[in-house]
Amino acid sequence: MLTPDAGMSAVHYNFQNLTNVMAKLGIVKLKQIQQLNTADDSKLIQSHKNLINLMMRKMGLDIYSAMWVQFFKGFGLGGLAVWLLMR
Repeated sequence: MLTPDAGMSAVHYNFQNLTNVMAKLGIVKLKQIQQLNTADDSKLIQSHKNLINLMMRKMGLDIYSAMWVQFFKGFGLGGLAVWLLMR
């Protein structure tokens, strides 16, 4: 951490401190997540793929894991629908 010198102005100190913080932020390695392509799809398909892409980014899932999540979600909702209809 920098400490301001006697000859250093407050603006120079803040700028130098900001560049040190930005340099540290530049070191962060981001995990690259494969996304589904939404080009040339209908609006319904685009919105569904965008929802899956959002879930994959938020949860850090790859496509294979996201499809398993979607499968179990569909299985659960289908089971709930059958249970409600059979009552």
